[in-house]
Amino acid sequence: MTHSKHGGPPPMALTEQDRIDITDLINLHGHLTDAGRLDRMGELFTSDVTYDVDDFGLGALRGTAAIREAALALGDANPVGHHVTNIVITQIDDRSARVRSKGIGVKADGTTGSVVYDDIVARQPDGWKISYRKVTARRAPLGEREAGPREVLERYRQAAISRSADEMRRVYALDAVHEFPFTLPGLPSRLEGRDEIVNWITAGWKDYPLQYERYRTLAVHDTGDPGTIVVEQEAHGTSVTTGAFALPNLVVLTVRKGQITHLRDYVNIPAAAAAMGGGIETRHRAPGTVAGPR
Repeated sequence: MTHSKHGGPPPMALTEQDRIDITDLINLHGHLTDAGRLDRMGELFTSDVTYDVDDFGLGALRGTAAIREAALALGDANPVGHHVTNIVITQIDDRSARVRSKGIGVKADGTTGSVVYDDIVARQPDGWKISYRKVTARRAPLGEREAGPREVLERYRQAAISRSADEMRRVYALDAVHEFPFTLPGLPSRLEGRDEIVNWITAGWKDYPLQYERYRTLAVHDTGDPGTIVVEQEAHGTSVTTGAFALPNLVVLTVRKGQITHLRDYVNIPAAAAAMGGGIETRHRAPGTVAGPR
């Protein structure tokens, strides 16, 4: 008798019917979701399923109720069509298998996106169910991984916290544009090109009274462009004049090939002025706020 590497008998091979049932399960997800039958998620997933959508900034959802709530919260941003293809099934043991497939999402405006589904399916008394799913966006060709806007946002934040000119240069594309829709007389409303942007930022750091220490994300909103996100955030840190501060801020960030190409930086000028002790006359500003009084 042949034994497995753990000393027991090898698992029984998946039957042809098992493979048909698993394939139907993976395909059924798109039909139920697109039809709005979120009440039938229990036909697809185990009750304790983990649904990992961290690549989209949504973390890991636990249980079918959380999946339903997340889909409802997404509202009109949901794709109108989920299309699954390239299903590959690999047996784990008698009661579970790994399934890898590709998904194409079509939105109401006609834009599309591609993802990879990595699933673990488990044999249950009422049939096969998905016990784990990880959804990963495909953003670069030929297997390359290109940093998306959320990852670039974190690099941008770390460069601002550490005041690293080199890191800031790596974040911005050569022909990037950084806009300040809310500004003051004597301050620019638009900076063009990496050099102009980074030179402006680093000049402000020399006598900048606000030291960023961390960011708090309030919300991240996807848009019709997968390279553009809208971020509601707070910058937390210490002012040499007024002590601890929390500055609310909103940015519209567009990323191409892992770098910022366009950033609209909605500075809360009154809050920044208060953190600086009331001084509002400025020459420089740092990302997300006005820099020190001049």
